[in-house]
Amino acid sequence: MKVNRVYKVVRPMRKFGNLIKDIINPRESKYAWCRYPLYAKTKKQKELYMAIIIEHLDNRIEINPEIEIQ
Repeated sequence: MKVNRVYKVVRPMRKFGNLIKDIINPRESKYAWCRYPLYAKTKKQKELYMAIIIEHLDNRIEINPEIEIQ
């Protein structure tokens, strides 16, 4: 984390700005966002949610050796 003498902490706001850019312009971003429920009534329902999320991520993530990841 970078701290400046004059200003307060700088980098967390930069990360928040990147988050907003990724949400607003998903086509230009290298990252995707997934919305999922945080609560389940039963353990079986939780496992179902997990399976759906994993399947969704498996379909979204592509293998491209030319892209450099930060």
